Amino acid sequence: MKANRPHFALLCAIIFVVLFSFACNKASRREVVKIGIARTTHIPVGQPVKLSAYEEYSRPASAPDAVHAASDENTDRALITPKWSINDSASASISEAGELTATKPGRVTVKGTWNNYEATTTIEAVYNLRTGPLPQLSAQGTKCKPQAIELNMSADRTLRFNLSFDDNRCRDVAVTSQAPEQPLPWKFPFDGGMLELTNARGLVVTGEAIVDAGKVSFTVWSEGAGAYPVSLAGKTVLLVGDSMAEGIGWSLKGKVLAAGGRYVGEPWCSSTTCTWQESGRLSEVLARHKPDIVFIALGSNEIFIKDAEKSRAPAIRRMVEELGERPAYWIGPPSWKPDKGIVNVIEANFQPGHFYNSNDLKVPRRKDGAHPTVEGYQTWTELIWDWYARIG
Repeated sequence: MKANRPHFALLCAIIFVVLFSFACNKASRREVVKIGIARTTHIPVGQPVKLSAYEEYSRPASAPDAVHAASDENTDRALITPKWSINDSASASISEAGELTATKPGRVTVKGTWNNYEATTTIEAVYNLRTGPLPQLSAQGTKCKPQAIELNMSADRTLRFNLSFDDNRCRDVAVTSQAPEQPLPWKFPFDGGMLELTNARGLVVTGEAIVDAGKVSFTVWSEGAGAYPVSLAGKTVLLVGDSMAEGIGWSLKGKVLAAGGRYVGEPWCSSTTCTWQESGRLSEVLARHKPDIVFIALGSNEIFIKDAEKSRAPAIRRMVEELGERPAYWIGPPSWKPDKGIVNVIEANFQPGHFYNSNDLKVPRRKDGAHPTVEGYQTWTELIWDWYARIG
């Protein structure tokens, strides 16, 4: 009998391991509820962005390591690597690891497939998004982890802000208020905290929400038809162009000064894209005034040019080179008759997304039928400024 004790001890050990493994497997057993893709609303064209996905699963309440998170008391999340796909391979590509790259602006739908589960999300690709993918969220001094954020300002300046968290013990933030008629920063108190919008560059807005004795900092793309106030403090704005530049100059000057900027106007009547570039005048005024932002109003004297691609595109591309890294905004000619191609040529060869098409402009004109009246120029400038405030 003594000789069998080692065998008996070994058998007990095996039974214990099996029972322990069974108990652990039973305790850690989980049921997948769904999968999701971490929210990304906007990405810059040409810049790879890594997407991430997760599984949301439930575990028995009696499980020793059950986590109290997400939408239900016993629901947790874990990162996964799904099979990625997109709806339009001509406008974007995505790698097996989830690295998304857009080749042109527009919307792309991304799908992730994992263990018979699917999740989709729609992402907008835009030019000149200097902050990287949006939204960007970070929490300091609080255990509440931000999950999703939305910011919207309607045409009547009603502002709506929503911030939610992964943990249902953290109270979500919802603010609806009228946007003040003043430059940012804006502050909006809410029950238990304070929302502050500190800066806006076009529709990219930064700010923070004071919550739970801490704060959540964010940079987000604002949806809606409303435009945020432009700040040009310390900036020099230069306007160059033909007689149309002279016409909008007075109204534009008022806008720039009201935004805290310095305005310089350099109109050249009867000029064209070629005369501005080939004469060296653009380089000269850029060197003399050292502007931070440039507006160009050219093309009205070229709407009947038939070979615009051949005769004008090279000059426009050289102008872009002379402008360098400074942002510039080209105001297209307010065509009083159908143009022969200059409008499309300017848009295709200028800084992407920075061309204002004035072809559909409907304003009172002078007797020549081409130049707007004083009231017409004011209306045109209002439209231009609203466009600039939304993309600048």
